[in-house]
Amino acid sequence: MSKRGNQDEYNKLLDVFNAKTKSKSESVLYLMTLGFSYGQANNAVHVYFKAGDTRASFILSRDERDKWLDNFDAWRKTANECVNYLMSLGCTYHQAQSAVYKYRQERGLIRKKNV
Repeated sequence: MSKRGNQDEYNKLLDVFNAKTKSKSESVLYLMTLGFSYGQANNAVHVYFKAGDTRASFILSRDERDKWLDNFDAWRKTANECVNYLMSLGCTYHQAQSAVYKYRQERGLIRKKNV
C-alpha cells in the first residue's frame, strides 16, 4: 500500500533530494523508495519541475478566467497552450490546469469518450 502525500510534502522531499540537479526519473524513483506509488511520484515530480510554486498567490474567479482565456482565443488553442498562458499570468500549474479544464468543459470543447 502506498503512502498519501500532498504537493507541499513532495516538494520538501524533492528539495532535500536536490531534485533540480537530477533527472526526473531519478526523482520519481526516489519518491517511490519513500513509499509513494509510481503514479503519485510521477505526478509530484511533473508538478515540481513544471510548476514552481504550488501555492496560488491569488484566487482566479470564473469571470476573470473566462476573460483571460477568451482574449487568448483559447477555443482555438490546445489545453497545454492555455495552461502555459495562465501560468505566464501568475497562476500555479494546478490552478491553470483546473481553470482550463473547467473552461473547456463549460464550452463543450471536451469530447466525452464512448464507454
